[in-house]
Amino acid sequence: MAKLCLLANAASTHTEKWATALAEGGWELEILSFLPAEIPQVKVHLIPRLAGDKIDVILRQNWVRKKVAEIKPDLIHSHYATSFGLLGALTGKHPLVISAWGSDIFSFPKTSFFHARLLKWILAQADVLCSSSKIMAQEMQLYLDSQQAIEIIPFGVDTKRFSPPEEGQVSSLKRVKQDTPVVFGVAKGLHPVYGLDLLIEAFALVQRRFPQTLLRIAGEGPQRASLEDLAVRLGVSEHIEWLGQLPNAEIAGFYQSIDIVVIPSRQESFGVTAVEASACARPVIASRIGGLTEVIVEGETGLLVSSESISELSSAMEGLLNDPTLRERLGQQGRVNVLKNYDWQKNVAQMEAVYQRLLHPRT
Repeated sequence: MAKLCLLANAASTHTEKWATALAEGGWELEILSFLPAEIPQVKVHLIPRLAGDKIDVILRQNWVRKKVAEIKPDLIHSHYATSFGLLGALTGKHPLVISAWGSDIFSFPKTSFFHARLLKWILAQADVLCSSSKIMAQEMQLYLDSQQAIEIIPFGVDTKRFSPPEEGQVSSLKRVKQDTPVVFGVAKGLHPVYGLDLLIEAFALVQRRFPQTLLRIAGEGPQRASLEDLAVRLGVSEHIEWLGQLPNAEIAGFYQSIDIVVIPSRQESFGVTAVEASACARPVIASRIGGLTEVIVEGETGLLVSSESISELSSAMEGLLNDPTLRERLGQQGRVNVLKNYDWQKNVAQMEAVYQRLLHPRT
């Protein structure tokens, strides 16, 4: 099997997931990363830090170029266009695949004219561009001068692990209150972009009418203290469980422990949280933005509400709280949608097909 070199953040669960699947598929794989990580069957090379900031992408380009020459990969795949994508482009090595992740496409080029021009140059160096959603692919097209190939390959889930709990199965995340009628929840980083402040405010409105409800939040981030303070001010702190950052192996169990997943994000390039929840047959309420509008079929697998609308969000939460039959139907249809479009093994096969096409072009 051919040798791949991934330029990516090895500490990211996304990178780990891709690397593990490819290694298990027989690909020889090495990663160049600024952050350390241990991934079975994969050699991770730590790029030495200098300034400890994004400037290291420029300062360490020669180190990366030499390391790539030592590894002698058959193909380079850079994950995140405006950092590792730039490093990949600067190696001059082909074939080069660049995967966009989100803010590198939606936010970076809007910083200045220079940033937009830099993104255009980076994308132009790739033999193939990858996007996890149609909406991000459309945004990428704004920075392409030619009809470059953009492969839309979703970041799916292992549908065997992310599945509805079997009858009699008890999640490791047991409910604190046995009389809690409905548990809302989400697994997200505690960052402003994910709108967890909106969720807490909406939950406070719901909790006043349904005092036995519970909210579970899994994740860590810079907003932790301010979000906890908000919960105290709204009088719902005793009804919120802060689970912290859960290991990837426990995320499926988290979704199985709750009844309704709420994703009030202000920006989403794909919506893997919604896919994971739907795979566990959980109904989803989410903002009508970005990739969430692709992975959620409105009215069939979940409910979409206007971004920033606390009143719409709380109304949708109450609506599903009052209608167990609808919750069940949305959850089951969500599972069917994931099996059809977001099965992880199928997504890996899509990526491997891209590699094979580049490595063995037809004469």
